[in-house]
Amino acid sequence: MIDWREQEVHNETRSREINEWIDESNEHSGLPADPFVCECSGSSCPSTIAPTHLEYEEVRAYSTHFAIATDHESPDLDLLVSERAGFTIIRKLPGMPARVASESDPRNTVGRQEGDDG
Repeated sequence: MIDWREQEVHNETRSREINEWIDESNEHSGLPADPFVCECSGSSCPSTIAPTHLEYEEVRAYSTHFAIATDHESPDLDLLVSERAGFTIIRKLPGMPARVASESDPRNTVGRQEGDDG
């Protein structure tokens, strides 16, 4: 049985998958960018965020980083990395949260975490 913390990390990884699709669609559509979904741990969070493509790429450079609406971090799972206009970047805590985030990263088969050089 999955505990509540692991379920919340899985909620975040599902939002990240949706945002990957949104980012790709935005880059190829030539239309105004669609907003991204908040990648917080809430399973039914209705919030959206609007990072630029470059800001989103900055978040996605690390398997353990997520873009969330301001004040949506979960102290049991997240460390604040930076606050931006309209969204916050968080990093999963070491242990299970970081492991699940890294293993589920669709961009990275290695699962690069903050502090890695590669």
